[in-house]
Amino acid sequence: MDRKEIAKTASQMKSKEDLLSLLNRIKQAELEEIGLQDQFHPFTMKHINYYCNPNNAFHRYTQFKVKKKSGGFRLITSPRNRSFMMMLSALNELLKSLYTPSDYAMGFAEGRSVVSNANIHKGQNYVFNIDLKDFFPSIEQPRVWKRLQLPPFNFPEKIASLIAGMCSMKETRAYEDGRQETFFVLPQGAPTSPIITNMICDTLDRRLAGLAKRFGLHYSRYADDITFSSMHHVYQKNGEFRKELRRIITDQHFTINDDKTRLQKKGDRQEVTGIIVSEKLNVTQKYVRDVRIILYIWDRYGYPSALAKFIPKYKEEKGHVKKGNPNLENVIDGKLMYLKMVKGEEDSIYQRLHNKFVTLVAKMKEKSITTEQNVTYIETWAILEFEKKHSTEVVITTSDNSHRYAHFIFGGKNAKASVNKNITPDEEKDKKHLAISLCIDEKGDTFWLVHTIDKIIVPKKKEVDIDELNRNLDLLLSM
Repeated sequence: MDRKEIAKTASQMKSKEDLLSLLNRIKQAELEEIGLQDQFHPFTMKHINYYCNPNNAFHRYTQFKVKKKSGGFRLITSPRNRSFMMMLSALNELLKSLYTPSDYAMGFAEGRSVVSNANIHKGQNYVFNIDLKDFFPSIEQPRVWKRLQLPPFNFPEKIASLIAGMCSMKETRAYEDGRQETFFVLPQGAPTSPIITNMICDTLDRRLAGLAKRFGLHYSRYADDITFSSMHHVYQKNGEFRKELRRIITDQHFTINDDKTRLQKKGDRQEVTGIIVSEKLNVTQKYVRDVRIILYIWDRYGYPSALAKFIPKYKEEKGHVKKGNPNLENVIDGKLMYLKMVKGEEDSIYQRLHNKFVTLVAKMKEKSITTEQNVTYIETWAILEFEKKHSTEVVITTSDNSHRYAHFIFGGKNAKASVNKNITPDEEKDKKHLAISLCIDEKGDTFWLVHTIDKIIVPKKKEVDIDELNRNLDLLLSM
């Protein structure tokens, strides 16, 4: 279902039934596009009635904390179940079919990115950044409801109310004097929240762009991150520009986070949404160093050793969102794609790291074994060798539902392994008959598997000197 058809159908919606029908058509088209049409189960009126009411908290959203790079934590609220997630995803497609973000919105806009945002402020003498405090939860349901009745949506009140309800969550705020108040706000983590923030910020963008023009500045906004830049200095704390900036933001019901306001001058490191802006765009030295170190460990000590060093950081930053073991190949590939996007394909640093990565992937695939079930065995050890090498113990356990699995410490974190069902109780007790493999399934997910030692040929491997590894890491980190 293309966007023109969605937009045409949306413009004709009058009732709850019309909205339900359109969301089902969008969902069915999306599943057909990826060949999963047999998994289509239509949304029902019961779904609409339940999910459009923010007071129904149980099956709607779940919350978790994400560690910020700047320190502290950000509270993320995401859909609790697959049905609600798919409904919001369909609703997001509906909104995208009708709305295009302003020219100044660089975040959550197709064809724009952190690189587009940084390019606007490249080569300037002054870069001035501000951050909007509690950006998502500062946008309340009545504001969303009103915006949906305006162009380009022009939804009837009833439709606007249903959509605003689905896209909002209940939040109770406690105050120092003991008072408590309930609000219905945008959740940070729902598929619909990013586009709605851009919709709400249309007027803010227009007014701040006008302010920038008045003072001869460049302006852009990436979600709650606002940037101005110029060759001349107008950013004095009590100056006219800052007074007018604060007035506009307050008028639009947002609050400046003064702790994150910063003026970056030429000669110092100027950053815009994590990218260094000078005469050309660049990433931080730490970003390049992190990629180089993980490739070095992979090359010198093997993929599992690189994974062992990578897992603790990954679990700390993303373990609350993504379960299981990361696919290191995919992670590095993503980091290199970002490096290419910022520095360009011809950049010598990118080319050197990318060539090393391609070589390592080729070597890994050359020595790996893929079974008829499309499971790839990257590396395999006898369990006793594995335990000695990683100073751990692989313990096979039977769960309450009689499912067997193994657990052990890997990379300083708890890890689990599947256990081949053909392993006998005697083999389970006598580990000299068992092996453990690091595998990748047909979806690209990494997992551990315990099996009999003759299931896969166990190649002779070079003994890893952990002290040597750590010494070389210290040397790399000091560069």
